Amino acid sequence: MAEILSVKTEKFEMEYAKFGDGPKTFIIIPGLSLKNVLNSASSVEVGYKIFKQDYTCYLFDRIKNPPEVYPISQMAEDLAETLKVLGIKDADVFGSSQGGMVAQYMAINHPELIRKLVLGSSSSRAEPRQLECIGGWTDMAIEGRAEELVNSFIDNCFSKEFVDRWRKVLLKMNSGVTPEEMHRFSIMSAACAGVDTYDDLGKIRCPVYVIAAGNDSVVTTVASEKIFAKLQAENVPSEFFMYEGLGHAAYDENHEYKQKILDFFSKA
Repeated sequence: MAEILSVKTEKFEMEYAKFGDGPKTFIIIPGLSLKNVLNSASSVEVGYKIFKQDYTCYLFDRIKNPPEVYPISQMAEDLAETLKVLGIKDADVFGSSQGGMVAQYMAINHPELIRKLVLGSSSSRAEPRQLECIGGWTDMAIEGRAEELVNSFIDNCFSKEFVDRWRKVLLKMNSGVTPEEMHRFSIMSAACAGVDTYDDLGKIRCPVYVIAAGNDSVVTTVASEKIFAKLQAENVPSEFFMYEGLGHAAYDENHEYKQKILDFFSKA
């Protein structure tokens, strides 16, 4: 069962979940969430159960009590420091959405920490749709429009077919969002507008697998395509796959997604 642990430094505290007991290290850096992602650690463990034999798995939250302005580049530095405190390096990393943005900065500035990297539905610069969608969420969070935010988050993160089937479950998972959670979400979501790794993607040394979603209405498919094209142009070993018909959170919609990640990590 997943353990909830924490790292405390002079500057911050970061909680994380740990499960599995394999010799290799797998790190999951999640995207934006309305509720604390560690509340769902047991569900994440079930979703990534195929990793548990070969990997010790870590699911990282962002720091506790973030500053009012918290750039993604700083999120990456804080996570990098946490990994160093834990003695982790040469890990296999999956970053989804904002988590992929954090992972890009880490791969650029701390290459010793990452052996292979998977970027799911992420971006290296804010596309117009990303600014509109996530910027709208930020406004809703600041203004306390919780119900509107929850519905917009669900409708934009998942395909229509998935939402039609699972809306009640998704609404229950995101019910009871507190003012404190709304405030934290507004800080994290506002940071997405400032992501800017594109010009430095050539500094990434590890192999990268870019996975896009055909119906991504948050960061858009174009964002993933641009990352892959830049990596290719800079001769960074990279692969690309598109999940046609799935929404931004394709990693939650399709059970095959995790197997694709594992297969990529397992390649020589």
